[in-house]
Amino acid sequence: MGAAVSLADCVALLEARRVALCEEIHDYARPVAACDVDFNAMIAERAEVTGAISRLAPILRAEARVVHPRDA
Repeated sequence: MGAAVSLADCVALLEARRVALCEEIHDYARPVAACDVDFNAMIAERAEVTGAISRLAPILRAEARVVHPRDA
């Protein structure tokens, strides 16, 4: 069985990926056509990672709680 990963570890990894994507997008060759698949994929991934961080960070900070499906 693998090593346990904490929620803080997950959020840190997501934040590191978000920063890396921001740097890749910033350094991407210009001009970018709207049909540039690689650029659009980076933008989409950044949005997904940012969304995941925004959902997990409040739980990590104990500002939100996760309801068990039995209690829902």
